[in-house]
Amino acid sequence: MKKRLIYIVLCMVAALLLGSSDASAQRSRKDRDSVITEMKIKPGVQFDTVTVRQQVHKPQHLLGVRYDFSFSGVSMTPDMSIKSLNSPFNLAVLYTYYQPLWSTLNYFGLQVGVRYTTYGFENDKYQFQNFAQKVTAFELPFLAAFHYDIKDNYRVLLSIGPFAGYRAWTTKDNGWDCFDIRFDYGIQGGLGFAYRLKDFMEFHLEGVFRYSFSMLYYPEKFSSLAWIYTYPWQASICLGIHFRLK
Repeated sequence: MKKRLIYIVLCMVAALLLGSSDASAQRSRKDRDSVITEMKIKPGVQFDTVTVRQQVHKPQHLLGVRYDFSFSGVSMTPDMSIKSLNSPFNLAVLYTYYQPLWSTLNYFGLQVGVRYTTYGFENDKYQFQNFAQKVTAFELPFLAAFHYDIKDNYRVLLSIGPFAGYRAWTTKDNGWDCFDIRFDYGIQGGLGFAYRLKDFMEFHLEGVFRYSFSMLYYPEKFSSLAWIYTYPWQASICLGIHFRLK
């Protein structure tokens, strides 16, 4: 009788323990499901969504005047021991158009204009007749004009592109002859800085190098046997003032 009573008590205790463990397991499972339900992303909401606001830039039109002091010379083959010339007065009227790409990438533009310039060379070691000259020319540049704005008042300028020109006058005693080449073309590149005065005016300081692909003379000008190749070049320091049209 006593053993049976002990057995019944043990069975009741075991049943109570099993019931409490099942209840706690169900409760933990229910808590975990509720946490997962709360972590589910609601429709239309994303945790990694980032909104980036980009500044919208408008096109700019600039009209300006540029003065430059130039050092000019001629690359000759064979070497004729010539001396370069200083050209203190060169003047250009330029139109610049800045067009932001997709209205956000504000780096690109075009520049065109007309330039009055003088360049040439002098005899140095050898004194050839009707050889040295100073040419007055008009040029038409067509440039890709890149810029990088620093805050609201400064710009870094970079330009590169072709130019075409016409050699109008020469200082040679005998003037132009049939061996002279008067149409000019070449390539130029520049690097500089700009200071922006509010929204209507800019001051530009640039260094520009120009190299002509059009020779001053036909190679056989002085001899049909010993040809001379003459390609003018210019290195310029430029100062310009540009007004914003709109």
